[in-house]
Amino acid sequence: MKAMGVVAPHFVPGLFDVDEPSAGGDGVVVEVLASSVNEFDRAAARGSYSGQAARSGPVLLGRDFVGRVAAVGANVNYIDVGMYVAGALAPHPAGHTGTFTDKVAVPAELLAPVPDGIDLAHVAGVGLAGVTAVDAVGALGLTGLETVAIQGPMSGVGGYALQLAKARGAVVAVLTSPMHAELAWTLGADAVILEGANPTRSVQRVRDVFGGGVDSAIHVAGDFATTAGVVRPGGQFTSVADAAMPVTHSRSEFVPTMIAPNGHKLADLLFKVAALRLRSHVSGAISFDQVGDAVSPDRSNAGRIVVVR
Repeated sequence: MKAMGVVAPHFVPGLFDVDEPSAGGDGVVVEVLASSVNEFDRAAARGSYSGQAARSGPVLLGRDFVGRVAAVGANVNYIDVGMYVAGALAPHPAGHTGTFTDKVAVPAELLAPVPDGIDLAHVAGVGLAGVTAVDAVGALGLTGLETVAIQGPMSGVGGYALQLAKARGAVVAVLTSPMHAELAWTLGADAVILEGANPTRSVQRVRDVFGGGVDSAIHVAGDFATTAGVVRPGGQFTSVADAAMPVTHSRSEFVPTMIAPNGHKLADLLFKVAALRLRSHVSGAISFDQVGDAVSPDRSNAGRIVVVR
């Protein structure tokens, strides 16, 4: 069986031979029908995991999927062959299969049933991005009417974080590029500040809107100093950028986001999408043989791309 991955020194995506997966006692084998391109994949193509690639061969790409159950382990009694399920893997290169392949074997606890009423592309569009947003919002403990800034593109983690923060009652400002401004408004942003070449000016714009800064902030991409700078004294901020190698910060206001996918989180997101309480925004669908171009680092602003078989 073939899977997409990268190896040093050039990190050009290519196909590698991998073993046919088996379920094991507590596992499930899923025939992959769709998956999405995440920042993990583009980071791998930039060579961010060169040490891992040198130690154990290719870093396999793909960290989420939707598909049909092909086999279940002897200890799994609540998932049946033929069911449609979705799953997400932690954004770490070691010890995981990739999902840009024919089949994956994962622990049953990572899986969520696919609800009726959503096409597979929009299910795949949730995946790791949605779970990451859940964990970022949870890390900040957003519970009610407070002000939140989200910095970065809105097509993936940023867009889900915006919607989840709004659902908790927050007033949300988005710092993003002009190409994501319209989407930010569509997803419910209360203010949109266009990022420019001058981070100090971006910080000041947010402070002007909110009278001295926001209560909390989430860094998805861009200059991390901007996210830290928009938070008022006593506020807090976090980062999900390149989560396999978490951003750290010496300020006490920094709260790390620990990304831990599981089926319960993903199921909740998918049922919200099915109920039209959460929007899964997909910019485009591609075939498996186009993955190499889609994970190119210079495509980071391409939007939410889904790979469909």
